[in-house]
Amino acid sequence: MKLLLLLTAAFPYDKGEDFLPAELHAVSGFDKILVCPCNLKEKSTVTKTLPTGILVYPLSKQGLGKAAYAKLLFSPPVLQEMIDLVHSGRFSFSRLHEMLFFMKNAVQLYESMLEIPEVQAADDITIYSYWFYDAAAAGALLAQELKRRGKRVKQISRAHGFDIHPERSLCGYLPMRKFLLSSVDRLYPCSQNGADTICRQYPEYRDKVRPAFLGTADCGVTGGKRQPELHLVSCSYMVPVKRLHLLIQALSLCDFPVRWTHLGSGPLEQELRQQAEKLPQNVNVNFAGQLENTAILDFYRSNPVSVFVNVSSSEGIPVSIMEAISFGIPVVATNVGGTSEAVRDGFNGFLLEKDFTPRSLMEKIRQIRDLSDAEYKALCVNSRAMWEKKFHASVNYSRFYEEISK
Repeated sequence: MKLLLLLTAAFPYDKGEDFLPAELHAVSGFDKILVCPCNLKEKSTVTKTLPTGILVYPLSKQGLGKAAYAKLLFSPPVLQEMIDLVHSGRFSFSRLHEMLFFMKNAVQLYESMLEIPEVQAADDITIYSYWFYDAAAAGALLAQELKRRGKRVKQISRAHGFDIHPERSLCGYLPMRKFLLSSVDRLYPCSQNGADTICRQYPEYRDKVRPAFLGTADCGVTGGKRQPELHLVSCSYMVPVKRLHLLIQALSLCDFPVRWTHLGSGPLEQELRQQAEKLPQNVNVNFAGQLENTAILDFYRSNPVSVFVNVSSSEGIPVSIMEAISFGIPVVATNVGGTSEAVRDGFNGFLLEKDFTPRSLMEKIRQIRDLSDAEYKALCVNSRAMWEKKFHASVNYSRFYEEISK
C-alpha cells in the first residue's frame, strides 16, 4: 500500500491552514491519504470538510513526563544541536529550553504515529509535514524507524513564514534546522523568497530546496471597480504584525470620499474600532468581522472593490492577496517576504517600503484613484494574469502531487 501521511497543525479542525481543502481535492498517486493534526486543543472542533476517502487520525502529545527532557539531552541530534549552538555563539538557556521542548513534542508525535494501523500496514510511505517545525522533526524520527524496518519512505515538508525566519521567533531561534534539512528529501517553501532565505542560511542543502507556490480556487473574475466610490478592502487577523493602525492613520489624511472594509477580527479589534471612529466623515468604515473563507469569496463576487491593501510587517505570500488578484483586483502592499512575487510594482498594483509612512500609503491610494480608466483597467487585467501564472490552485497542486507521488 502506498500511503500519504499528511501532518498538519490542526486541519481539519479549528481555524487556519485554509489552503489545504483546495490542495486535497488535487491529491493523486496514493492508495490511501491520512491527515494527522498535531496540535489540537481540548475543545478543538472540526471546521473543514475533507474529500471522500481521506481519513483523519489526530495525534496525541501524551506520554512523556519531565524526565523526558533529561533523556533527550543524550540523543545524538540534540547533542549535535547543542554543540552547534555553542560553537556558533548562539547558545542560551532560553534556546536550550526551546529546543528541548521542540524535541519533546516531536518525540510524542512520533510515538503516536507509530501506533497508526495504516502506518504499520503500508510498505511505501510519503511523510508530508505542512509546516517545517516540530511535526517535521517527528516525521524525521518516524522515517528513520520505518526505514530500519525495511519500508520504503520519503519525507517532504512545506515551509511558509515563521518556520523559515528565525528572527520572527521569541528568542530568535528555530530549533534543529540542520537535523530537519538533513532528514527531508525535499523542502518546498511557499515562495522564492523563502527558498532563497533557506539557501543563504544553509547552502549545503540547496539541492533539496525547491519553491512550490500555494494557490486559490478560480471563483471568476469581477475586476476592480472605482464606482460608486473608491473602495479599499483589507483582510487579516487583527494582530500587531498586520499594522492596521497605519492604514487608519493613512485614511485620516484622506480628503476625498472613500470606503474601507476590513474582513476579519482579532485581539486588536476593539482598539482599532475606537481609532477608526475618529476618521473624517468622508471615510466610510465597515468592520465585517470574522468570516468563513466562502463568505470572503462571496464578498468579492458581489461587491465592487477598487484596491486590496496589505500593510503587514512580515509575510510569506499572503493568501488574502492571492484571492484578491484572482478576481482581478489591484493591490497596494508592503514589500516584505514573498509579497513582491504576487504584486509587481506598477504592473498589478504598488509596493510600499516595509517602514512606510501613513502619508506614503495615502499617496498610493490617491494614485489608484487618479489613474486613467485605461491605466486602472490594465492593473486589473494584470492582477488576474499574475494569479493565472503563479497561484492557480488546480494547476499548482496537480503539479505538486505529480512530483511527490513519483
